Amino acid sequence: MTETLVKDLIEEAQSRRQARRLAVREFRPRRAFAGVAAALLVTVAGGVAAIELLAAALGSGVHPVPGVAVVADALRRLSWRDPDVLLGSGAIAFLGLAFLLAALPGRLRGVPLDGSDPRQAGVIGRAALRRTVADAALGVPGIDSARVRGPGLFRRGLVVRAVTGYRNPANLADLVHLAVDARLDRIEPMHRPQVDVRLGWRRD
Repeated sequence: MTETLVKDLIEEAQSRRQARRLAVREFRPRRAFAGVAAALLVTVAGGVAAIELLAAALGSGVHPVPGVAVVADALRRLSWRDPDVLLGSGAIAFLGLAFLLAALPGRLRGVPLDGSDPRQAGVIGRAALRRTVADAALGVPGIDSARVRGPGLFRRGLVVRAVTGYRNPANLADLVHLAVDARLDRIEPMHRPQVDVRLGWRRD
C-alpha cells in the first residue's frame, strides 16, 4: 500500500515536470530568423576564412575569394588606432552582442498554467490574469476600485492596489488577499505569483 502510494506520487511529480517543460517549450517565442541569420553569417565567414587559409598554406599569392585582396590591402595601410578600424571593430562587436542576445530564450507569451497531463499545455495572458485578479478584489464588499500590476519582465509577483471608502478598513486588506488567493487557486498558474495588497482610502 505504502509502496503504491509513493510510486503514484513520483509518477505525478514526473508528469507535472513534463507538463511544465511542454508549456515552456510551446509558449516561448521561437527566434528562427535570428538563428538562421547568425548561422548563415558564421558559415559564410568561416568558409571565406577556410579558403583563404588553405590558399596561404599552399603558397598561393592570389586571394581565391573576390574582394578579399582589396580589403586586405586596405587593412595593411591602416593602424590599430585608426578611427575606421576602431569603428569597424565596434560594429563587429555590436553585431556579435546582438546575435548573442537574439540567441537567448524569449519571454513567455503569457503565464503557463499548471497541469498533471504532460501531453497538454495551457497559458493565460498577462492582461487577462490582471483583469481576473482585479475582478476578484472588486468582489470584496467595501472595495470601490482595484488595479493590478505584474507579473512582468522584472516583476514576479502581483501588486493589487485596492481603494475603499472606509476610513477604518479593519481587515479589508486580508479579505482582498483571500479573494485573490481563491481566484488563483481556480486559475492554477504554473508558478504561483506572490500577492502584495496595498489598500488605499478615498474620500467620497
